[in-house]
Amino acid sequence: MKQISSRVIFLVVLLICSGIGKAQEIGFEFYLETDYDEQPVDFTRSADGNFVGLVHKAPPTGGAYIYSSYLYSIGLDGDTMSIKFSKEDTIFRFNDIDRLSTNPTGFLLSGRGYKTGESPNHPFTIFRRINDDFETLWEKTYLFNNYFFGSAKSHALELISGDLMFACSPLDANDMFILRLSGQGDSLDYIAYSGDDAGDVYGLTYSPDSTSVWLHTQWAHYASGDTTCTVISLNEALEQTDYYYYPIHFTTPYSSLCYPGNRLLSGGTYFSYNPNTNVQSDMISAYLLDTLVNETHEVLLTDPDTLSRTGEIQGIDYYYPGCIYLGGTHNTQWQTGNQPSWIYITKLNDTLGVEYEKYLGGDYYYWLFTVTAATDGGVLLTGFRQDISPAIFERDGFFIKLDSTGCLTQNQENTTITISDAIVYPNPGNEFVKIRTALKDCIFYLYDESGNQILKKPLEASITTVNTNMLISGSYFYSILNNTTKITSGSWIKN
Repeated sequence: MKQISSRVIFLVVLLICSGIGKAQEIGFEFYLETDYDEQPVDFTRSADGNFVGLVHKAPPTGGAYIYSSYLYSIGLDGDTMSIKFSKEDTIFRFNDIDRLSTNPTGFLLSGRGYKTGESPNHPFTIFRRINDDFETLWEKTYLFNNYFFGSAKSHALELISGDLMFACSPLDANDMFILRLSGQGDSLDYIAYSGDDAGDVYGLTYSPDSTSVWLHTQWAHYASGDTTCTVISLNEALEQTDYYYYPIHFTTPYSSLCYPGNRLLSGGTYFSYNPNTNVQSDMISAYLLDTLVNETHEVLLTDPDTLSRTGEIQGIDYYYPGCIYLGGTHNTQWQTGNQPSWIYITKLNDTLGVEYEKYLGGDYYYWLFTVTAATDGGVLLTGFRQDISPAIFERDGFFIKLDSTGCLTQNQENTTITISDAIVYPNPGNEFVKIRTALKDCIFYLYDESGNQILKKPLEASITTVNTNMLISGSYFYSILNNTTKITSGSWIKN
């Protein structure tokens, strides 16, 4: 994984998302395969429909990695350009990018940094406003009395007035800070919260009816049990006027955005634990919520027996209503892995019904960070991949754009990454094998090394468990057919 790779695959199809007319779709994939540790962190859409986002890069060292920030602009056809940010005698990185629609239109970049020779434990917070041509309009830095005000757990929001709101929270500390800036970056107001009023910051949006600002947190106003995430309503003075609890078991990482019909669309991780059976469930979930954060629709996806997390920064997005994308990582093992993992992506309709679900990868350890819906009906997925049990911490950033049907190309054999409608796991396994697919009328076949069929199992549910206890240890071959069409195949090992 040393050579720079840029592989772009093209596909022209008719868009099929509801409400979308005829247009061209192009799928592509490319990877940042250099000696650096590379991590795409946050992406959004530009006014012309391109993808614009931030990537962190650092050369591997024996100590702490020092990351630089890069701005990437990626066209719908895969055309890519990047800009490196740097300041003399300063170490900093931008963590968040937000689209700004008031003139001059462009983006707000926010992050943290410190002067060379000074303590990184007391960073400043940096804001930079750039226009649509990525030219700097202004830059402001704020140094607060408490180190955590420069925390990476932060989010920004452009207000209807054109002012800017910024909220952040520390790591492992019960404090929270909210700052209001003018469109020119001047401080207008601020407030600090601690104790029960504070929590980890996971987003800033308007309320679905646009009457107040909603701050999305975890642990603020925590009562008990598995209800850990809270929406806090803020007034013009940044005061908390009300709060609402997200559904039980809904947890981080999560992201939320307003959805038509005065609703809130949220995608996150569903977590539950039964102390009596010692069984933990981890799934990727999405909710449509009303103005009081009551559920109107819910969907729980992936296998509860396997650790799955929604996208670390932005796991859910839409451009056209009724064409919602929800994604995450299946078989998450934190920042390095000793087993393969999969990028999970599903397209949902406006009642959160599954239109398709795809599993990408399974050959490296993948971790999905952002899901960004495209203006042509497709979706951009960004994150990193790395070798299994790597000798050094060296991740390769990936950028994968699927069309509205979940494909890169009409012939999936021409792609670098494996894309499948079904997943077979655990692999290697022992007493059983599981198959998950959203397709109907599928059959699972298992063959020995001589090609003899030894198992045949109709897949009548989204998750099917097949008993393999009677099989001897060794290698087997499986195939899954949807009616007469093979949707995936591969080898399975029984320990």
